[in-house]
Amino acid sequence: MKIIVGLGNPGSKFEKNRHNAGFMALDRVAEKTGINIKTKKFDSIIGRGLIEKNEVLLVKPQTFVNLSGQAVSKLINFYKADLENLVVIHDDADIEFGKIKVKKNGKSGGHNGMKSIIDTLGNENFSRIRIGIGRNGHYEDLKKFVLSGFDKLEVNKFDKILSKVIEAIIMIIRDGVDKAMNAFNALVIA
Repeated sequence: MKIIVGLGNPGSKFEKNRHNAGFMALDRVAEKTGINIKTKKFDSIIGRGLIEKNEVLLVKPQTFVNLSGQAVSKLINFYKADLENLVVIHDDADIEFGKIKVKKNGKSGGHNGMKSIIDTLGNENFSRIRIGIGRNGHYEDLKKFVLSGFDKLEVNKFDKILSKVIEAIIMIIRDGVDKAMNAFNALVIA
């Protein structure tokens, strides 16, 4: 079973923020696959279903982004899941808006949610899909920027980005992370 975690902050006031790109991606996956994300378990809201005939668990931690490791470690421990079956989707201000990057493993890249997951699991050997939100010149107050919404021009483009995230998830499930990295990491979404 693949455990696909989208990072974001719970609550309607954060719903459309850049930092909730992982939640938005998971909502789109759920919509496309008919998986209902509504069961409250392990400090998360989860949904179970099939993608490409493979069992998946879609997970939206409810611990706020910076404490995501608490929820993720509970899931991993309960399901006794191998970390190679974990995929985390999150925003990344260091990646240009319009790009996604699939990554096999590695450090947090300064993302506090990823740092929490790595620290709590004691391991960085899991896949991730990083959704570029760019900084757009916002270097002074990154927290304010990631908690802001997308502007009108970005909203339409972000819809296309989420479609590519779904394709990347399907490719990871069907063909593996390496193939998804090759297919998506050089892609610029217009």
